[in-house]
Amino acid sequence: MSQISKRYLLSISVLLDMNISVELTPELLEYIEKKVKSGKYKSRSEVVREAIRMMIKADLERLLEEKGIDLKKFEEEREKISGELIEKKYGKI
Repeated sequence: MSQISKRYLLSISVLLDMNISVELTPELLEYIEKKVKSGKYKSRSEVVREAIRMMIKADLERLLEEKGIDLKKFEEEREKISGELIEKKYGKI
C-alpha cells in the first residue's frame, strides 16, 4: 500500500458512549496528534469535537450572511436578550 493511499481510522466516542470511526489521511492524523501533544486538548476526540463546533459556527455565520443579517449586530442582540432573560429570572445581578 503506497503512502498516499494509506488511511487511518480514528474511533471517536460520541454522546452516550456511541462510537464512530473516521477514515483519516496520515497528515490529518498527524495534525490531530500535534493538537493533543500541544496540551490544548486532552484527546483526539476533543480535537474532532472542536473542529465540528467550528464548522457548525461557520455554517451558521454563512446562513446569517446569506439572509443579510449582520453577525456583529446579531451577537449584540443575542447578548442583550440573554441578559434580559437572566435578569427576569434571577433579578439584577
